[in-house]
Amino acid sequence: MDKRTSERIRAGYKTEIIYNKNRYSGILENLSSSGANILTDPIDQDIEFLDGELIELKFEAYTGKTVLLKCLVIWSSKIPPQNVRHRIGMKILDLPLDKFDFSL
Repeated sequence: MDKRTSERIRAGYKTEIIYNKNRYSGILENLSSSGANILTDPIDQDIEFLDGELIELKFEAYTGKTVLLKCLVIWSSKIPPQNVRHRIGMKILDLPLDKFDFSL
């Protein structure tokens, strides 16, 4: 059963991930008015993105505006076989609707 309450769009934006005062890079795979899914670039340190923790995403939208989303980690998993990339699902806490158009 799908728990999503809003439609997702494929994003593909390069994003900066800010978590526990550290910065990581990745790709914003999909986005909706309530959540997002990202895939990190390889991370050379052992890290866990813990459920319930705050995380920020920063990316440039197709309009050229920089978007900063404050989110909550809902789930995360390491990507085998090397386990150096992470896929992270999150809930958006404060969506700046004036900076992003979800109708694409």
